[in-house]
Amino acid sequence: MIRKNAAKVLNVLLCLSLLLQSVPIVMAADAPEAPIEQARELIKNGDYDGAIAVLRSTIESLRPDYAALREAYLLLIKTYVFIGNDLRYKPQGKEASALNYKAARELIAECLSIHDLRHTRPEPASEYPPEMLTAFNEVRSELFGSFRVVRLEPADATVLFDADTLRPMPADTTMGAAVVGDTDLRVGPHVIAVSRPGHKTLHEEVTISPGGTLESSYRLPKLKGKVWYATVAAGAALAIAGTVALVTKPDQGGDQPLPGPPGPPSGSSRGR
Repeated sequence: MIRKNAAKVLNVLLCLSLLLQSVPIVMAADAPEAPIEQARELIKNGDYDGAIAVLRSTIESLRPDYAALREAYLLLIKTYVFIGNDLRYKPQGKEASALNYKAARELIAECLSIHDLRHTRPEPASEYPPEMLTAFNEVRSELFGSFRVVRLEPADATVLFDADTLRPMPADTTMGAAVVGDTDLRVGPHVIAVSRPGHKTLHEEVTISPGGTLESSYRLPKLKGKVWYATVAAGAALAIAGTVALVTKPDQGGDQPLPGPPGPPSGSSRGR
C-alpha cells in the first residue's frame, strides 16, 4: 500500500516537472522577439524573401508593443533596401531594384504614419545602409514639419497642439532656443490652444508645411478679478441712479414726464 501511494506521488511530481519545463518553451515561442530574431538570422544568411515573409506576418500582431513593432519595421525596410542594392548593378536589374526601393519608401511612410512611431529613425546609423538613411530623411521631410514657440507670456502657460501638450525643446544652435515645441508633426492644419489659470485662453489655427519649421509667439492677457467687476457694477448702478434722479422730482408730487423733442429752429427755411 505504501509503495503504491509513493508511486502515485512520484507520478504527480513527474507530471508537474514536465509541465513547468514546458511553460518557458511556450512563452519563448509567443514572445515578440522570436520572429524578429528569426528574421535577423534569415537576413544574415541572405534569405531575404524568407525574412520578408516572417516580418510581414509579424507586424500586424505586434501592436501595441511599439518597441517591437519599430524593430520589425526597421528590419523589413532594411531588407528591401538590401535587395535593391543587390539588384542595382546586375544585368536587367535596374527596374527590379527601383521597385524594391519604392517598397522601402512606402514602408517608411507606413511606419511614420503610426503616431507612436513617428519619431522612428534608423539608429545607430552604422547598422543601416546609406540608401535607407537617405530615404528616411526624404520621406520624413515630405510628411512632417516642426512647430516652435519662441516667446511665451506668462512663461508657465500650457500650449496644446491638437490636444497634445508641447514640451520644452533643446536649444538649436542654428535657430536659437525655443520655449516649447515639437518635431515630426503631420503636414496640414492644426489647432493651438494656450492657457493658464487667471488668463484668457487663446486659440489659433496653424498650418505645418513639409520640411518647414513654424515659429510663433503668444502673450495671454489677464482676466479681470471679482473686485474689478464689483467696482464696474457699482459705478453703473450709480450712473443709472443719477439719471433717474434727474427725471424724478419727489417735491413736485411724483414722476414728471420727460420733455418732448425741441421745435424747429426759428430760422428754418421749410415752406419758403
